[in-house]
Amino acid sequence: FSVKKTMMFAQVMYEGVDVFGETTGLITYMRTDSVNLSQTALTQANQVIEKEFGNEYLLEMPRLYKSKKGAQEAHEAIRPVNMELHPQALKAFLDKDQLRLYELIWMRTIACQMKEAVLEQVGADIEPRKNGAALPYTFRATGQTIVFPGFMKAYTEGKDNPEEELEENEKLLPALKEGEKVDLQKLLPEQHFTKPPARYTEASLVKKLESEGIGRPSTYAPTISTIVERGYITKDKKQLVPTDTAEVVNDLLVKNFPEIVDFKFTAKMEEELDEVAEGTREWVPVIREFYAPFHKAIVEKEVTLKKEDIVNEVSTEKCDKCGSAMVIKLGRFGKFLSCSNYPTCKNAKPLHAVEKTPKQIEMEKKLADKKCSKCGSPMVIKNGRFGSFLGCSNYPTCKNIESIVISTGVKCSACGEGELSVRRTRRGGRTFYGCTKYPKCKFATWEKPIRNCEVCKKGVVVQTKEGVEKCLTCTGEDVAIVAKGEEFAAKKTFAKAKKDAKVAEGGEGEVEKVKKVRKTRASRKAKAVESDANLSS
Repeated sequence: FSVKKTMMFAQVMYEGVDVFGETTGLITYMRTDSVNLSQTALTQANQVIEKEFGNEYLLEMPRLYKSKKGAQEAHEAIRPVNMELHPQALKAFLDKDQLRLYELIWMRTIACQMKEAVLEQVGADIEPRKNGAALPYTFRATGQTIVFPGFMKAYTEGKDNPEEELEENEKLLPALKEGEKVDLQKLLPEQHFTKPPARYTEASLVKKLESEGIGRPSTYAPTISTIVERGYITKDKKQLVPTDTAEVVNDLLVKNFPEIVDFKFTAKMEEELDEVAEGTREWVPVIREFYAPFHKAIVEKEVTLKKEDIVNEVSTEKCDKCGSAMVIKLGRFGKFLSCSNYPTCKNAKPLHAVEKTPKQIEMEKKLADKKCSKCGSPMVIKNGRFGSFLGCSNYPTCKNIESIVISTGVKCSACGEGELSVRRTRRGGRTFYGCTKYPKCKFATWEKPIRNCEVCKKGVVVQTKEGVEKCLTCTGEDVAIVAKGEEFAAKKTFAKAKKDAKVAEGGEGEVEKVKKVRKTRASRKAKAVESDANLSS
């Protein structure tokens, strides 16, 4: 899971968890890069190793680690408070993810005080035979066999990249004897080519920051969270993929402020600030040395840099509506092609052809005959900030749009007529599931409906975030949901009535004020719709 989530779980375990009716801190302070363990911890680690693995895994002397330069050693290394508290003993008190983190901390702490593993380098020539006769070729396997597992008995480090993980596993061979017969399980005719380095994951990015001397354990999580929240990177499974905005900003900074975005500058600044904190350096000269040239560069760039030069790029494409040159612009959804003759010509299209998913192709087939309710033109699927919607193909002459109803096929338990369909909230675009008979039926749930209940024959079975299935009727939750919906609708009606009464009381001035607000809202909505239609693919 993410660095942010990891720190959140660690914080909970540091502050204390209810264990056997008592609030107990499970791990030591986690925002530290110290690698030192106290004498108490070392003694306890030895006792646990002897009990769990045996005397042969004990070290003669405790293993000590050297801290890196500038490490903040006010605390111990991250370790379990009580190493005798085995992860299995905490299963009933921690959730699945918390337990995984505690287990990782426990295993690494124990492994760091266990004997070294002994591996033997092995090369095995395998002579293939068919019907007892030798074939005219030989297979060769090179790798290592484990003579003594040592610390590997407690912990072996995994890899973020599946290919690297597979490569590591392939290096380990089973114990073999000369002349031993082996059975062929699989013969894979594979060819390996040199591949570019894998994209960073959150874990590998933290490792890179550590190796470059940038940041502290307390800053890694907020740094990564910030670049995700600001739209500089997106996540593709575990990998961090830079967005168009990130590439534009990065190119701008590297070109205009090369000294500031240099790894060495950041590491040097952190080192100097550590020296200031230790009292070995004055802070004013440090800040002056950085700020004077930085401020001068900012003032210069404010004059020489123009927004159009940053976000616009020249392209070889011609506008298919007016024949003018197309330019590459940066919008909310990344880079796109726009006519240079804007606003006279408002033609825009995606920079790259977007490959349609089987789901999108299927949806297009279903909605192929859909006509615009206003002008009769065919409706086409477009993509906006909150997902797919139907827009008139006669845009901008006709700006009609409709939402796409995706039914789950599960009958509504409240009214028994409608089905639950996928919907999104107006603010934030959060997915929920509501009845297709809305506003007559106000039943809705955040949890994904799977089927109707086989027990009560009416209720909706949903799947929770934890993957647990439950019937909302059997648990009595559907009554509360409907009541909450009715209460919300009543509050809305009351608020509208109150507002209308205030308008009536305030006379013409209040009426004009309300009209102005409504007009502004309508204008904003129209602009958002137009923008979505322009940038949709």
